[in-house]
Formats: sequence, C-alpha cells, structure tokens
Amino acid sequence: MQQRIKQRQIARAERLGARFTRNSPYSLMGRVRCSLAICLFLLCAFVFMIGDSASLKTPVNQLELEYQLMVSVGCSLLSVIFLLPSFKYHKLYISLVSIVLLAGGAVMPFIWHFRTPVVLAPAPAVKAKVAEEPKGEEKKAGGRVLSDADLEVYRTKCSELPRQRHFAVYMDDQTPISRSLLRDALTRLLQAEYTQAFTRKAGALFVVVNARADSASVTRVLTRYGGITYAETQSGVFEVDFDPKKADLVCRYSSEVLSSPRNPNFVAANVSEICCLDPMRVTAAATVLANTNVQVLRHDIKNALLRVLQDPWLSEPDAYQALVEALVVYAPLGDAQALQAFRTYYNDAYSSGYGLSPRVVQRLIEEDPDGMVEPVVQMWIANPIAWKGMIELLGNRVEDSLLKRVNAQSELQTLDAAMLFFEDNGTLKCIPLLESLQQHPDSLIAHKAGKTLEAVKARCSN
Repeated sequence: MQQRIKQRQIARAERLGARFTRNSPYSLMGRVRCSLAICLFLLCAFVFMIGDSASLKTPVNQLELEYQLMVSVGCSLLSVIFLLPSFKYHKLYISLVSIVLLAGGAVMPFIWHFRTPVVLAPAPAVKAKVAEEPKGEEKKAGGRVLSDADLEVYRTKCSELPRQRHFAVYMDDQTPISRSLLRDALTRLLQAEYTQAFTRKAGALFVVVNARADSASVTRVLTRYGGITYAETQSGVFEVDFDPKKADLVCRYSSEVLSSPRNPNFVAANVSEICCLDPMRVTAAATVLANTNVQVLRHDIKNALLRVLQDPWLSEPDAYQALVEALVVYAPLGDAQALQAFRTYYNDAYSSGYGLSPRVVQRLIEEDPDGMVEPVVQMWIANPIAWKGMIELLGNRVEDSLLKRVNAQSELQTLDAAMLFFEDNGTLKCIPLLESLQQHPDSLIAHKAGKTLEAVKARCSN
C-alpha cells in the first residue's frame, strides 16, 4: 500500500515537473493569460490603425489626442497585467516585453494620428447641396478643404447650444504640441468656455464653444497664425494656412540669451517671447524684463507690452500680472495708453477676485492719487495689514473716507490699523472718533485711542 502511494507521488511530481519546465507557462491558464495580453494589445493597435483610414469612422478617432492616449496606454497596461504572471522563468524577458507594450501604447496615437487624412462618412445630399451654394460673405483663397461630414461635430454642437456663439477653425500641418497650445490660445483669445480639437484631413479642427468674441475678432486673431484661406462668417467656419514661424510656437533663442541683459539680442528675444502663445513663456519673459529694467530699447519694450495686453488675459492671471508689472517698469509717468492698461487690469483683477499686484496699485496712486482714494480704502477695510503701505502713500487724502467707514462697531483689527494711521497722518477731524473709542469695551483699544489722541493733538498744535 505504501509502495503504491509512493509511486503515485512520484508520478505526480513528474507531471508537475514537466508542467513547470523552463520556458513553459504555469498551466493552461497561463497560456490563456499570455494570449489574451497579446490579443488585447493587437486589438488596440488595430482599432487605431483602421480609425486612421479614409473609409471607416470609429469612436476612437473622434476623441481628442489626450483621450486617445489614455485609451492606448490603458489597453497596454491591461495587457502587461495579464502578461506578467503568465511565465515562471525568464522574468527579465517578460519585463522587457512589458516595457515594449507600454511604450507601444504611449506612441500608438501619434503613429496613426497624423499619418493619413481622416474623412468621416459622407453627409446627406441635402446638406451637401446647401453647403455648395456660395454665400456673399465667403472668401476663397485656396479653396475649401473641409467637407460637411468633417464639420458634423461642429454642427452638432451648434444645434445642442443654439443660443451661444461657436466657431469652427481648421488649421493644417498640426503637431500634438502646436495643437494643444492653439486650443488653449483660442479659448483665451476668443474668451470661450472651452475649445475641442479633432483630427481632420492633414490638420486639426478646433471647435470653439460659447465664445464672446465676434467674427471680426476671430479674423484678427487667426491672421496671427497664417493666412485665412476660407471663411464663412455667418456660420462661423474658418480655414487657416498655418504658419509655425509666424505663430512663434518654438522659442528661437537659447536660455542664455533670454536671461543675460548683456547679450545684444536680450531685448529682442524677450519681446519675441511675450508675443508667443505659451502663457508660461510669456510670464517668464515679462518677469525677466521687469526685474532687469534695461535702459535700451525701452520704447520698443513698452509698445510690445501694450500690444500684447490688448488681448484678453483674465484666464491667465499669472501672465497678466507679469505683463502689467513689466509695463509699470518701462512706461513713463503720464503715458495715457499705459494708464488705461493699468486701470483695465485693476478692474479685471478686482472684479474676478484675483490678487491685485501692489506694483500696479502703487503706480495708479502715483498717476491718479485722488481717484484711487476710494478703491484703496475699500481694499484696506477688507485687509488692513496687506494694504497698509498703499494707504500711507495717500496720506491724509483718505482721512475723510476712513472716518465714514470706521466707527466703534468696526472690527478690532480695523480699529487698531486705523489708529496707527491716524497717529502719523490724522488731523483734527479724527479727534471725535478717537474720543469715542476711549470708552470702547476692549481695554487695549481704549488705551490705544487715548495715546493716539494725545499724539494727534500734539502734532496739530505745532
């Protein structure tokens, strides 16, 4: 009996040894996992490949590039998860294959995204007939590129949100980097809610949703990036012959030139940077110009800053503040255009709740001290510590406004800050308030009011 049991154990060990020999999967389930991993990756690649063809429309090729990348990387990661536990030996080779699968997933959208045109299914004949009829406002330079089928996604958006203003902008010769920058730039420059980008023909179709800009503004903006070859102003469709050099998508200067004021191309390089589409590059160049305060070509720098500030920058507060602070440095006192830019920035930042630049507020005080009394006092009431320096710049101009807003019921921090101001700048007008504060329930406020009252009387009597 024991002999028989021993023989069975030996036979079972031999079967297990044969199953776990080198280069063999764990079991049938291991083979299934390995096959499933390879099939999943190949299926993902096949979907991207046919989505790039001219005869088949798939959900994948209608997604934006970022989402296509998420799909391909997700499928590759799932394939790796299935592949890793399939083999017991040669883990190094399996790891290398896994890395190849992940790399393939990362580059898959770029391989089949811009190689061949993407043409959607033909539209109904009725729509095509309507589109073929020329309109009075159309202008053709090189002929229309997009078909009605290509614009179907834009027509759908217009029908979903009929009360909002939308635009369809096609630009050829698009790379993933330029496509992303242009999408964000169109959203900002046209003051839109958002912009979607879709692959069409040899370029990209940008669908600008809920824009505040009109067709004339769109035309003015698009001419910065190339020539407008086709336009339907009534329907909001534009086609642009994109020029990367004109759009200044890539920095033409080294970091050494951009950061060295002694370099002869320093000003030209940074002026070129503040005119580009990338807000990060704009912020960096404007900050460098403000900090260096160069003494050459100041007029050219000022004009470039004024030209750039004509664009809407509220959606990029960091770049907006850097540009205005640079203009503070290079615009002389009394410059009417610069003063208007400062006031526009102040109104935009104040209404949107963004932090105001102290440099700009100080410049506005220097330009128009009487006109800044009420705004500065309002900001000081909200935050006496932050705006203490600005209210002291105005001096006794703000005394009447402060006395209207400060009383015994004000917050302790406001009363404390007000007495500090009155101690150095107060006149006889503030004496009634200080006398009333001597009976304040807070002993510290009452004590400080007495000392401040003595200081004001002593100063005014001299």
